[in-house]
This record gives sequence, structure tokens and C-alpha cells, in this order.
Amino acid sequence: MKHPYSKDFRLADVMALIQVLALHKHAHRSEEGLIDEMQGAPKSAKSWAILAQEHPEFFRVKESGENRISLFARHVQPRNSDDLREPIPADFAGKLLQAAIELHDRAMERKNHWKVYIPIVVAVTAGIFTIIGIFLKTWLSTESGT
Repeated sequence: MKHPYSKDFRLADVMALIQVLALHKHAHRSEEGLIDEMQGAPKSAKSWAILAQEHPEFFRVKESGENRISLFARHVQPRNSDDLREPIPADFAGKLLQAAIELHDRAMERKNHWKVYIPIVVAVTAGIFTIIGIFLKTWLSTESGT
């Protein structure tokens, strides 16, 4: 998809997934685990895995396995003595959330960039009709005068 952030409810879904994957004790999650943790499927995609695949800037989705979905930033952290990856510090998770907000804002600006041209199109159209009106008035008055 060209602008996945422009989907309705996308930013909220991405932010929720970042929080769960960054702060929960388990770094890798299954679709079922995410549905249970978040009390439902995402509103902007058919599944959490699809949502994660549409945002490779934050998430990693393995092709197979039970716990396929992870946050890139957390996946690359070293494992602790229990062979687990520690949750990301809250300030770093906050920076990831801020990055998601900025990416969303940019995508919405790109989606709505055409609105800048509306006043220009209206002015040009009005100008064209004015010129046509003047031309017709001049032409009709010349035709009726002869």
C-alpha cells in the first residue's frame, strides 16, 4: 500500500502494537496473543500480522512459527540470563510512538496535497468563463450592430 498511515484508525493500531511489543515481557507475539492482549483485532487491518507487515519501519513478521510478530527495536536487543529480551525503556518506546505520529502526519499531508490546488483551479476557471463572457458579449454586440 502506498500510504498505509492514511487508513482510518491506523495510527491508533500502530501505537497500540508498538506499546505491547515494546513493554510486554514477551518480545515475540502470536496473532492470537495480540488479539487477547488488545481485546480484539485491529480496526485498520484484517489482522495484527498484516498491520505489522504494512509497517516494516517498526515491525518484523516471520514467515512461519507461532510467535511471528515482533518490534524491530526490541528484537535486536541482546538476550538476558533467562534467554529473554528485556522490554524497551519507556522513554525509547515514547520516541517510537512519536516517530509513528510524525510518519502519520507526513502521510496525511501527502494524501491531501491536492487540496492546495483547489483555489487555483477555481480562479483559472472563473477567469476562463469571464474571458468567454467578454468575448461572447463583444461578438454578439458586433453581430447585432451590422
